[in-house]
Amino acid sequence: MDNEIRFVIVAFDGLRPDMVDEALTPNLAAICQHGSHCTDSRGVFPTETRVNQASLITGCHPGRHGMVANKFREAAAGGVLNTADFAALSRADEALGGILTAPSLGEILHNAGQALAVIGCGTPGGNRILHNHAEALGALNISLHGLDKSTTPELGAALVAAHGPIPKAALPNLARIDWVVDAYMQQVAPQRDPRVAILWFSDPDTPFHYRGIESPEAAAAIRHTDAALGRLLQWRQESGREDSLQIIALSDHGHVATHGPALELEAKFTEAGFEIGDAGEASLIPGTCAALYVRNAGTQARLVSWLQAQSWCGPIFARAMADGELPQGALPLAAANLEHARTGDVVFVLARDEGAPNGGLLGRCLHDNPEIPIGCGMHGGLSPYEVSTMLAFSGSLFARQRRITVPTGIIDVMPTILHTLGLASPHTDGRILYEALAGHDGRLPGMERQRTAVRNGGHYQQSIQADLVGASRYLAHGQRDGGPSLT
Repeated sequence: MDNEIRFVIVAFDGLRPDMVDEALTPNLAAICQHGSHCTDSRGVFPTETRVNQASLITGCHPGRHGMVANKFREAAAGGVLNTADFAALSRADEALGGILTAPSLGEILHNAGQALAVIGCGTPGGNRILHNHAEALGALNISLHGLDKSTTPELGAALVAAHGPIPKAALPNLARIDWVVDAYMQQVAPQRDPRVAILWFSDPDTPFHYRGIESPEAAAAIRHTDAALGRLLQWRQESGREDSLQIIALSDHGHVATHGPALELEAKFTEAGFEIGDAGEASLIPGTCAALYVRNAGTQARLVSWLQAQSWCGPIFARAMADGELPQGALPLAAANLEHARTGDVVFVLARDEGAPNGGLLGRCLHDNPEIPIGCGMHGGLSPYEVSTMLAFSGSLFARQRRITVPTGIIDVMPTILHTLGLASPHTDGRILYEALAGHDGRLPGMERQRTAVRNGGHYQQSIQADLVGASRYLAHGQRDGGPSLT
């Protein structure tokens, strides 16, 4: 292991890769041009933040790491666990001895005598997921939502004392994003010197959600986060870290625009005669990607059949229950890399299309998120605009001016980091991106495309496409085939 090598991961929550250009994001564009740019990078499904944060630091799909949605049923949480809720997540974490069911980057580094540091202004729960064992391992994990919502409050307090108070949250969250980057450059890197640091930006995700993906606030957030990256690049050069510091710029998912008001899914199920609730025949976790936990295979089959008759329903995945059979026309959870004990017995995505509501960016979705204004951003589904992500590498370990056009993803980041540090990796779903490394001839590995289509014998048909590179599987998109357009 080269003792001088350090990594910093800069995460632009929710950024669509088709928004990266020299006018809006000159620094991201420069990394893409001069470093190793993965032009077909993908998140995992559901395309939600905490799911993808877990995939970032485990190299695994949710079927392995257990963070199967932003909200899911977990007995240790006494019912539904909202992973954005720091207190609830902490209790579940403690009860389970760790919320993740796969080894994480922070643990692996610690076992090798190294450290992961996390500074973020996304959700407190998301920050905790990025290094949930930080306090026990003596590592830094501070959330800008406050020391009481930080995994390491004492270390966070020391950082605040040294660097200055945390700014108030705003939309866009410009001051907090500056604090994240400046605290890393001025305090964390010179004082704690972690082998790997994760800097997680809340933007552009938050302005996408509450102002729209093509709003002035979203554009301001993207410009500002890109400028923060630019200051990091400049500091790397001026501080003599050009050869040692490796910068990974990425996003966790994309966004599409909500179409119409929230669907009120629970009311729709109730009106159709289903008993929904903890004491009923099924419990529902609503959203643009929703889950049903059901009592038995018969109820599961009735629910799936009814969903297939609804024009607002897109792809449907199901667990093989007691009889070992899937409901007709449903895809198995494994097709979405989502086979886990915590996953709903039925997972369904609301309908999408490729409309351009503002005449610009493509992609619309139905939703059941009443807190999101009509026309603003949403994610969680399987459209290519939600699955596609930003991923680029800059530093002495990585090739210059290389475009990697085969599928890659957030699951590849951890195994690639561990490989370059000379550390053994646990079994992961991701792969080492040899083709991104300096000294590699740039030859790309082969790819195998898989398309799985099923129908219920009548009006409903769906399909999912995935690509295999070696043993790693990357979802491309999934949809209801021939379904009605959004109106």
